[in-house]
Amino acid sequence: MTRVCTLSVLFMLSACQSSEAVKAPAKVEPAKVDAKEAKLDAKMVNPHGNPHAISPHGAGPQAAPQGPINPKDVTISGGVRAEEISGLSLSVPAEWSRKPGSNPMRLAEFVLPGPGGEVTMVVSRFAGGGGDATANVERWKTQFTRADGSDIGDAAKVTVVDKAPLKITTLDLEGTNIAPVTPGAPERYNEPESRLLGAIVEGSGDPYFFKAAGSAKTLSIWEPGFRAAIETMAASPNAAK
Repeated sequence: MTRVCTLSVLFMLSACQSSEAVKAPAKVEPAKVDAKEAKLDAKMVNPHGNPHAISPHGAGPQAAPQGPINPKDVTISGGVRAEEISGLSLSVPAEWSRKPGSNPMRLAEFVLPGPGGEVTMVVSRFAGGGGDATANVERWKTQFTRADGSDIGDAAKVTVVDKAPLKITTLDLEGTNIAPVTPGAPERYNEPESRLLGAIVEGSGDPYFFKAAGSAKTLSIWEPGFRAAIETMAASPNAAK
């Protein structure tokens, strides 16, 4: 009888231990899997560990930062070159090189060399207008944040130049570029120490949009040339209305 009881007790202890051995991994293993999945999700959303990988304006993930393109020191000669852009005439610094627009919406592109890398100034015009100056200034402002990630707000400098019949609204802002990589795309740039020099030219048919966004170091040396080009703008006699 004693032997039977002893065997029963041993059997019960063995069963309990087997049960605990089976249950123990079940308590630990899900936590390990969740941790791995969490790390993987974090890498997919924010591969570079940037705290601003998700835009404060509700945009999608940021594009991987890119290094400067062909940075070089530039000696500004002071020379200018006359240009004609679809009925709008102006003079630009001699160091700016012009190339055709890279898509049908762009009338022209100018490459601005500099120590922070090349910056491309895009000139666009849209059939039907593309919105007034105020609306576009506000839209451009949402494409930049301050260094701490807050809205650019009153850090943006807006001026209006009256050159009748033209009215030219300029925008100058500096911070982190978070513009969409392509129009309407969820992916955005993540480029600190950037600057935007822009101009919206109204008064001669559909508005013209000049936009240079890129290295603040490069655009700082070209701000005077940009302002000078604005002063030379005029509608050609045969400009389309």
